[in-house]
Amino acid sequence: MPQRLQTFMVLGLLVLAAACMGPAVDPGPNPARVVVAAQRTLDYGQVRQAMTQQGPFPGAWVRFDNFLGPFWELSAQQKQTDGSWRRLPVAPGQPELPDGYKFAGRRVFLAPPGAQELRLRLEAFVNRTWEEQVGDPYTYRRTKEGEVIRDYEPRWRSQSAIIYILDARRIRQVDLKPGQELVLEPF
Repeated sequence: MPQRLQTFMVLGLLVLAAACMGPAVDPGPNPARVVVAAQRTLDYGQVRQAMTQQGPFPGAWVRFDNFLGPFWELSAQQKQTDGSWRRLPVAPGQPELPDGYKFAGRRVFLAPPGAQELRLRLEAFVNRTWEEQVGDPYTYRRTKEGEVIRDYEPRWRSQSAIIYILDARRIRQVDLKPGQELVLEPF
């Protein structure tokens, strides 16, 4: 699978995940700005360990096994009165988060003023793709003379998975004032 197609698949999955998260919290007319900053480094051993633990399953015949990433995601959610969590909207004009083994970034979220509980999350993941052999790789045919010929014609199916390497979560109690900028470095 071409790398450009894989990149579009990852971006599509991210957009789909964001759409499935439900509506964001309405920050109101004079929201507070919550700045979440983080620095983290991954090594190849962590990526390799996550990929071996999360598929493909041992013993499967596999070819073209590769991955894209690591990709990073930094998010914030607000606890609602019913106990559920809703995401905080990202302030407009935010730069893209960096990809790779080192992360040093920040995100600005808009939050309504008042006392509240926030859940902050830093994730790192890779998009792994591979082809897996399906069924019996041999086909059998009989010649006019009655001889059985066995041909090797394996069938392959493309697989793709998002594999999480890091999922760090922190809970913070905050009391925000209208127009305030609060900087948090929880990771």
